[in-house]
Order: sequence, then structure tokens, then C-alpha cells
Amino acid sequence: MAAKKEAIEQEDKAKPVPEPFAVGFNRSQSESIVYGSLVLGILFAVIGAVGSLPLLALAALTPLGIAYWHYPMIEKGIPQLGANEDGLYVERIGFIDWAAIRAADIKRTSVRSIELVRLDVLLTRSLEDAVVKAQTVPVWKKFMMRNWKGTRREHGQDLIAINLHTLAADPEEILSRIRAFMFA
Repeated sequence: MAAKKEAIEQEDKAKPVPEPFAVGFNRSQSESIVYGSLVLGILFAVIGAVGSLPLLALAALTPLGIAYWHYPMIEKGIPQLGANEDGLYVERIGFIDWAAIRAADIKRTSVRSIELVRLDVLLTRSLEDAVVKAQTVPVWKKFMMRNWKGTRREHGQDLIAINLHTLAADPEEILSRIRAFMFA
């Protein structure tokens, strides 16, 4: 009897304790894209306007659009992914109910020498039904880059693929913290 009790206590100690977390973009990877595109766009617009070169001023829209698209990568204080007792938080979705998550796993791919890491979250039902607390998003932000992609799977289940290589945290630690909440 004492051996059984000790085995249960050891199992409880081995179980990771769910700890809330929130992680944002790794700003150092993206500042050059956003600020470089912004400077280039402003430079094109000024030279085009001063030099009466309308095509050059029009060409400024491309780098300015790139800066606008990538702006969420340099926003301060905006988490892209997180978890707490309310659910799994994904920016521009909100909180996904823990009971709606069937599995979470990391997928790694390589493009040349760059390793791309994503978190695949398979839901037991559609994303709309799985969201507990939806996040409201301003209209101007709907046209900016987001860190996830949703796809509809067979039987009405959705798969959310969240890029982890752009975030400022270790992918393995993120997965272990998410699984701690899933199996709590």
C-alpha cells in the first residue's frame, strides 16, 4: 500500500505544473525589414515628389506596403501566443478552449540553412466553436501579417499552424508548457 502511494506521489512530481506564459515576436529579426522598407518607401516618395517622377513616387507603395504588412513583428507588448487556465491564446483569434484541443505538436522543416518551426494545434471541432474568448481586431490590423494559418480538416476539425521560429522563445519550452495545460 505504501509503495502504491509513493508511486502516485512520484508520478505527481514528474507531471509538469501548468504555468501561464505569453510570448511575442523576436523583434531583432524583423526590425531591419520594417524600418528598412519604411525608409526606402519614404525615400522613393520624397525623390519622386521633388523630382517630378510620378512612377518613382508610385513605386514607394511597395516598400511602404511591406513595412505595413510586417509591422506586427515589431509591436511592443503584443503577445502572439500564450496559455493560461482560460485556454491557448493566439493573437487575432483569442482563447481556444483546452477541451477543444486534440493534439499539439512541433513540425520542423528546413529551407536551405534556415530552420522553420511551427506548432500544429489540431482541434476537436471547428475554430469558431473552439474559441472561448474571441479577440476583437481593428479593421486596419486585419490586413497585416499574422503568425498563424488555419486550415479546415476532414470531419469539420481545424488545424492551426503557428510559426514558432519568429517568436522570442524556445519552441520545445512552448510545447511543454502547452502540454502541461492540456494534461492538467
